[in-house]
Amino acid sequence: MERTDIAKLIKTADEPRGFSSKYWVDDGTKKLIKYNNPTFQDGDVMESLAANVLNCLKVDVVNVHLGYNSDNEFLEKENISSPNCCIVDNFLTKPGDVSISLMGYRIPKVNTGNEQKNISSCFYKVFNMFDSLPNIDEMSANRMKMDYIRIVFGDCIINNEDRHIKNIEAIYNEREHNYRLAPSFDNAVAFNAYNIGAEEGYCCVGNQDFEATEVLKYITAHHLDCVEDIIYNLNNLAKDSILHILSDYREEISSDKLAFIYEYINRTNDLTQEMINKEDSKTKK
Repeated sequence: MERTDIAKLIKTADEPRGFSSKYWVDDGTKKLIKYNNPTFQDGDVMESLAANVLNCLKVDVVNVHLGYNSDNEFLEKENISSPNCCIVDNFLTKPGDVSISLMGYRIPKVNTGNEQKNISSCFYKVFNMFDSLPNIDEMSANRMKMDYIRIVFGDCIINNEDRHIKNIEAIYNEREHNYRLAPSFDNAVAFNAYNIGAEEGYCCVGNQDFEATEVLKYITAHHLDCVEDIIYNLNNLAKDSILHILSDYREEISSDKLAFIYEYINRTNDLTQEMINKEDSKTKK
């Protein structure tokens, strides 16, 4: 995977949120330059890989490209230890778009009761956040709910454990006076960046963590109409596309992690297809 040298891109503004070093540039369109957090050295690669996988699945996601900065003076001045970074396209794409953080909406953790009920409760709390946005119409709120389900389903597939409320944003268009959900972003911990040997991935609904398999099971049972196309695309990804995608990253990702990602995608696909078959059997009965 070829990296773009960003040395000539001029920093326009700091981006203070999060743990990694990042800032905005503008070369005709606004982009976020994001360097790796020392905790996980391949965050830039995982963001790029996750974007490619989610694009294959047709889950709405920001575009991400790999970059590096050959300007050592700049890196030293900014106290950035590695030249490697990713270049993230801005998701405010229409004139009048503004982003709205959902961090101000408190979602209590759910710690008791049946797991399926907990997942349902957490989805309900997030949906309530969308319904509570000022002057939102029912159609926009419903569209945001469907898009959120799709993003969470995608998180299960890319093994992203970091979709807390801080990584969900609404977009309000001040000219058209409507809302939409921001695409999937901040996927630096995709594919089990912390522990590639783990058999089970986790997924976040609201601010609560669940086993990814339980979230997949819940969505296929209760919101199948939202994700049928993703499931179809996942099957194609596992059978063919993932090998082509991973081949582009063979210089960036270790062989054991490439194998882990390949196996994880196929294992998730097998599990999802099994869930679909069970749901079909219930319907026929």
